Amino acid sequence: MVLLTQLPSEIINNIFGYVAPDDLPSIRSICRRLRGHVKGNAVLHRDIYYRYLDEPPEDVDWEQSLNDLVKLRRLCGREYSNLEISCPNIHMPKMAFVHHAVTKLLKAIPPSSSLSTRGGGSEHSTQQPVSSSYPPSRNAAILSHLFSKESVRNAFLQGSQLYERAHCFDYLPIPMRTIIDLERSRYIRIPVYIEYQQQSAKMHCLFGVGVQAPATLTLPNNPALSSSLNLNPYPPPTPGTNVHATPPSPPLPTRDGQIRSAFFGRTSLVPRLYPYAVSKVYDLREYTIRTKWGPFRADGSGKVDWEKMEAILLVLRTNIKLKELDRIPMVGNVWNTPFAGCWEGSLCELPRTGSNSRDGDGQGGQGPMGVGSGYGGWFLWGNTHEDWDSDIANDGAVDDMEEEDGDSEDGDLEEEEDDRDVHLEMADPYGVSGVWLRVVCFLDYTDFFSFNFPDDSMPCPESMPRPPLDVGEATKLLMMKINVTRIIYPEPGTGHPEINGKIWPIVHWKGYARSFDGSPGEARLTWGLRGVVQMTPEGEVRWTTSSLYDGEERWRSEGIQIGGIKSARGVIGNWFDKDYNPHGPCGPTAFWKISDLEAARPRGGHGGQQGP
Repeated sequence: MVLLTQLPSEIINNIFGYVAPDDLPSIRSICRRLRGHVKGNAVLHRDIYYRYLDEPPEDVDWEQSLNDLVKLRRLCGREYSNLEISCPNIHMPKMAFVHHAVTKLLKAIPPSSSLSTRGGGSEHSTQQPVSSSYPPSRNAAILSHLFSKESVRNAFLQGSQLYERAHCFDYLPIPMRTIIDLERSRYIRIPVYIEYQQQSAKMHCLFGVGVQAPATLTLPNNPALSSSLNLNPYPPPTPGTNVHATPPSPPLPTRDGQIRSAFFGRTSLVPRLYPYAVSKVYDLREYTIRTKWGPFRADGSGKVDWEKMEAILLVLRTNIKLKELDRIPMVGNVWNTPFAGCWEGSLCELPRTGSNSRDGDGQGGQGPMGVGSGYGGWFLWGNTHEDWDSDIANDGAVDDMEEEDGDSEDGDLEEEEDDRDVHLEMADPYGVSGVWLRVVCFLDYTDFFSFNFPDDSMPCPESMPRPPLDVGEATKLLMMKINVTRIIYPEPGTGHPEINGKIWPIVHWKGYARSFDGSPGEARLTWGLRGVVQMTPEGEVRWTTSSLYDGEERWRSEGIQIGGIKSARGVIGNWFDKDYNPHGPCGPTAFWKISDLEAARPRGGHGGQQGP
């Protein structure tokens, strides 16, 4: 009988090609012959890689990629204690590797145009859901499975300062005599830990679904905080209790020392983390020239502040949940699904909109922003929504825009169609032109001003965050229809970042927006838009938008497209006053693409080859 080790290498490859990646280390340890056959065998590792993962857009180190996957599965397959998680010195190497492995797996997913849906092989294969703007991915399904355990999410997605505040971990033995002392102790930031916290926050943003603290906020029986402000909120542990268990969140102080519980008294859906996220998002001290008034780090490097992005995501998702916007399939598919389209090129070819759009019955009809009822309606509500026009058009959201909005900053719609250039849209690498769904949140300005400019009875030092805020927000759902107007190709050596040996163009666009909810009168409000898309020095996609009313710019926003170019996950960021008013207002916003535009009519000339 022929032994396995005596078979030709090709046959051994065919046999071992069906081995799970986790079993390869065991095979290498059987004998020297098999170890020599497996180690460095790129063909074998490539075959196993293709059997379990997506085919990458370019060749990778097949053996190292499988080794990283095995190690990642091992780290995500164990339980983590609160003590281990709360000690960054112990947990930092694991966090760095998991961050590296997760981002590497997401970058190895091919664009939607070439992503194959091979059958069999992976126990994590998925079906593309109805009204999804991104295709199924084996890599994303594996990551969703690995992070399905609460212990793993606690270990790797809750390492930012935001969770540190909400969990009330005290790493330093500092006597806590006041709430201010408590907050100051949490805000002591050691530089080596900053990258650790940024890595955790970035993975949470890629994960997408709002990971909550272990419990929802529980208000104290006594709303008066006069005694709590002068006492350590953490009593000494009694015998038999776990000293490393997460203590309860302290009462939320306000300027007058009273709990403002009207908002939290209405619902149990608000996570305990939410007030701390609101505090970070609406803190005007986060909006400076060094941060570009956007989700960028305060060191002026232009790097993305993933902790700020995490706070924005949690605030937006909480409000989306409270307003039940996630019941709309095109919203819920992005905001309720782990790792939803958070890789480069994940955006599928979407249904096109325009005057020639037809619904499933062959009947024409205009949905919001010109989205035909058969396309936009299906894409927003799914194919089970019975009457898109009757539910939406009756409140004024889908009136004929050609008749109603002829004189605005974005101009007449016929003139806008003439302005579209097929050459520009084909040359646009970011996929700008189309219909986008947008969510905007904001505070009542009285609450906003009181929060940022409190009286002297409770000062907040510059070196520490403001106290948690629990007053509730307003949420608006908008539709944007935009198209490319100009593409600038920077010359080498002009200071523009070079990403992977390439200088990416700067794309200018314009369009208009319309409120998609609210009263009938409010729903008819339309305003102009314009903006710029470009790459940051670290390779992230930066969106700058401006909102115009009566031809005058009023609001701006800065955002980052999570996942990269043409990511279905969309753009997350914040809006602010166009004059950078130090008194605000500001707030979080997000938008993601739901439809392409009808093909533009070809025009003469050569678009996209000139600068401003």
